[in-house]
Amino acid sequence: MARLSIRNVGKVFSNGFAAVKEFNIEVEDGEFLVLAGPSGCGKSTTLLMIAGLEEITSGEILIGETKVNEVETRDRDVAMVFQNYALYPDMTVYENMAFGLKMRKMPEESIDREVRWAARLLNLEQLLDRMPRTLTGGQRQSVAIGRAIARRPKVLLMDEPLSNFSEELKVQNRRELKRIQKELKSTVIYVTQDQTEAMALGNRIVVMNDGEIQQIGTPEELYQNPCNKFVAGFIGSPQMNLFDVTVEQKSDCAILVFGEHRLPLTAEKSAPLLEGGYAGETVVCGIRPEDFRFGKDCEGAAKEGCVEAVIQVQEAVGDELFLYFQVDKTGFAARCKEGETGCPGDRVLVCPDASKLYLFDPATERIITN
Repeated sequence: MARLSIRNVGKVFSNGFAAVKEFNIEVEDGEFLVLAGPSGCGKSTTLLMIAGLEEITSGEILIGETKVNEVETRDRDVAMVFQNYALYPDMTVYENMAFGLKMRKMPEESIDREVRWAARLLNLEQLLDRMPRTLTGGQRQSVAIGRAIARRPKVLLMDEPLSNFSEELKVQNRRELKRIQKELKSTVIYVTQDQTEAMALGNRIVVMNDGEIQQIGTPEELYQNPCNKFVAGFIGSPQMNLFDVTVEQKSDCAILVFGEHRLPLTAEKSAPLLEGGYAGETVVCGIRPEDFRFGKDCEGAAKEGCVEAVIQVQEAVGDELFLYFQVDKTGFAARCKEGETGCPGDRVLVCPDASKLYLFDPATERIITN
C-alpha cells in the first residue's frame, strides 16, 4: 500500500495531440479512486503513465516518497489488470498467477504461499490446474486479478476490467472487487466509462473530459453538486435533463421562461442569476429525473410552475418507473413510482421542483446556482 501523488502531469503525443493536461491529485493510502469519463478523455493514458507503460511529457508521479518518472515498470511496485485479461494461454491458472513472482525471483516456497493466498481470496483454489481456455470470462478476470494481487503491489491499477461482462456479472463482480480491496486495504486506481460502476466502487471519482479533470469528489458530491454541465450530464442514470431557458426578472426574483411556460424561482435561488447579470439572458437549466411531480401530486403547486406533457415511453425497473415525456418538442426523463402517472400517449400535468434546479452558464458551462 502507498500514497500516490500525481502533480501537473501531462501527455502530448508526437503528432501534437494533448491526451492529458495538468493532471493533479493526491491519492490516499488504501483509497479506491475511480477515473471516469467518455472514451478518449485521457483516463487510460493516465493509468498507463502511472504504470510506466507510457512516458509522461510533463509533471511528476510519486509512489510513496519516491519519484518514479524514470523508474521502469517492473520496479514501480504496481500491478495492472487489463480489460482483455492478458492471460498466458499455455500456462495453467497457477502458473499465470505465479508468473510475476517468478520474474521477481522469489523463492518457490514464497511463490506457492502467495499464489494460494490469492486463490483463497478469490475462490480460485479449485481452478489452479485448469487452462485459461476452459474458464468462463468471469473466472479469467478473477485469475487476472489474482495474478496482480499475489504480488501485493503498493498500487493496483485496473483498466475497465468489467466492461466485457453482462450487467448481472458486473454487479456481482463489483461486490467482489469492493470486498477484496477492503480486505487487502490496497490503493486502487480504477478506470471506467460506466458512471454507475464509478458511483458503486469509488471512494472518490475523478471525472475527466478532453484530457482534463472536470471535478473530483465522492459519488454523493458529484451527484448533488456538479461543478459544470458536463459533470451534471455524466453522473446519474437516467442522466440529468438539460434544456435552455430565458431569465426574466420580477422584482428581486427570477422567472425561467421555457417556450410558453414560466417557472418562478425563490429569491434565494434567484440571487446568483440576478447578481451575475443573467436577467434577459439564456442559460442552461438542469433537473434530475427524480425531481418532477405528476398529476394529482401537482395539486397546490403554483400554476406557473406546472406544464402539460405528453408521455412517450414507460420503462418499469423494479418498483420504479422511468418515464420519458415531451413538453412541446423537448424530451425529458423522469423517475417515479408505478401508478403515479398515465400511459404512453396520455397528457399529464408535470411540476418540476424549482428548489432542485441546476443552472449553468451557456458559454463557460460552469454552474451558476444549485
